[in-house]
Amino acid sequence: MAEETPTATELDLEKELADWLSVSEQGHAAYGRRKLVPAELKFKEAVAILEKVCNEPSYKDDEELKGKLGKSLNNLGAVYHAQGKFGLAEEAYQKALDLKIQLFGEEHFETAPCYQNLAAVHSARVQYDKAEPLYLKAICIKEKHYGEDSQELLTPLKNLLMLFDKMERKEEAEPLRERIKKLEPPPANPGDIWQSVQLIKKDN
Repeated sequence: MAEETPTATELDLEKELADWLSVSEQGHAAYGRRKLVPAELKFKEAVAILEKVCNEPSYKDDEELKGKLGKSLNNLGAVYHAQGKFGLAEEAYQKALDLKIQLFGEEHFETAPCYQNLAAVHSARVQYDKAEPLYLKAICIKEKHYGEDSQELLTPLKNLLMLFDKMERKEEAEPLRERIKKLEPPPANPGDIWQSVQLIKKDN
């Protein structure tokens, strides 16, 4: 019996996903070398590919594709954040968060990095009242899924510490600083944007 020939639509999807994976990997490589302009272009291309696919009637309800789109939006937001393009970063992060909530709910571990990245850009824009509850939300989710002593907590804890330091909330900052020391001695510099923003590395 002859093998069934894939439809043109299936072949197109396979090609689109191969292109998406290729440009995403190039974006990660550029970001890792701190080449932000090439990284921005590649992640923008990755987002455009998936937005086009997700707008197709056949794939508009595909949760796996939406999950990939959420990762690409988050990664684009991370590049914008590192470039100081905070408005664009907030827009990309919010879209990624909305997708993650739609797919997994507000309390899922997949959603936590989106909360903390959106909080980080609010902090950079001196919107501390918006940043703090998002950091706390990310910490709560990660404690629930990974435990209170997990290194998964380091990124949101460092970000919250940086926020408290900016706000001169010393009494709250000190126990947080001690907690971070216990999780990862010696502490890394919480002001480094490469530590403050979490890139989602797994694209496949």
